[in-house]
Amino acid sequence: MECVIAVHSGAGYQKVSKEACYKKICMKACKKGLEILKNNGSVLEAVTVATMVLEDSPLTNAGYGSNLTWNGSVECDASIMNGSSMHYGGVGAVSGIKNPITLARLICEKQNIKMSFGRIPPCLLVGQGAHEYGISNNIIAVDPLNLISERAKKDFVRNKYNVINQNSSNSHQIGKSRLDTIGCVGMDKFGNVAASSSSGGILLKQDGRVGQAALLGSGCWAQMSDDVAIAVTTSGCGEHLIKTNLAREISRQVFNSSCPTIAINKSFNEDFIQSPLLRDYEEKLAGALILYKNKDYCEIISAHNTKSMCIAYATEYNKKSYLSRLLPNTSSGTSIMVQGYPI
Repeated sequence: MECVIAVHSGAGYQKVSKEACYKKICMKACKKGLEILKNNGSVLEAVTVATMVLEDSPLTNAGYGSNLTWNGSVECDASIMNGSSMHYGGVGAVSGIKNPITLARLICEKQNIKMSFGRIPPCLLVGQGAHEYGISNNIIAVDPLNLISERAKKDFVRNKYNVINQNSSNSHQIGKSRLDTIGCVGMDKFGNVAASSSSGGILLKQDGRVGQAALLGSGCWAQMSDDVAIAVTTSGCGEHLIKTNLAREISRQVFNSSCPTIAINKSFNEDFIQSPLLRDYEEKLAGALILYKNKDYCEIISAHNTKSMCIAYATEYNKKSYLSRLLPNTSSGTSIMVQGYPI
């Protein structure tokens, strides 16, 4: 079976002038992940390494270069899920960790550890506790200030000024800026799958806020049966994705359908856009990257209702990157871009 890795740099709005840069960093992430798979590394390791490449880039809103909180700090969320064991590890609102996905993976891999006196290993850690847990397990820590990029600093100063001075003419820019949570899905040559998600959160978020990238079923989901394997990672407005548990819902719809593309479109409509949980919101923004495999074929599928979403995927014989843009919607409904890429 051919191994595959796929990443996205966020569902949001990537400027046309930056399109080549987003494609390049996504392709670099795929190549790094593919190297792990080709050298018989685990799919969990490959997904982690690919996600780290995106976390290290100032282009993305994850790790270095993340959006800043209201008080001007970087607080990251990340999670990873192993499809074969269905174990999950997540971190939320953590500062000073160079690659939050490495801490999430550590937590995921420790789920089987037997602890004394009936204690249970954590699957989700947040804030200072997550930071201390990482340091005690040799996860690389850095000065939190070293995670702040010049771009993030400029966005913070400009947008906080607009909020404080109630500059209503720029209010729409704050709500729509940098909804670019990153994620990865992968499959090894044995058919095992995994998914990840990592984010710096929404610009000017409340300190201590935890987004969907940290949470099981909201940021990512990976699951396998005898016939089908699926890995999902999401991006968009974290609060909306948390309420609708979109990654898990997409997986549920796909498992119960003979056509994954139709199932994903249905899930976006029924489980997200039309969800009663979001009835009080006018604008509902999301994106997803899905790896789907059955006995006959494997496919990478992307879906989003944001202005754009950049993805890349790589197999041993095929490496491609795309930045899909949503055309202006002239109908009364909400436009959704669903695109499949057969492997």
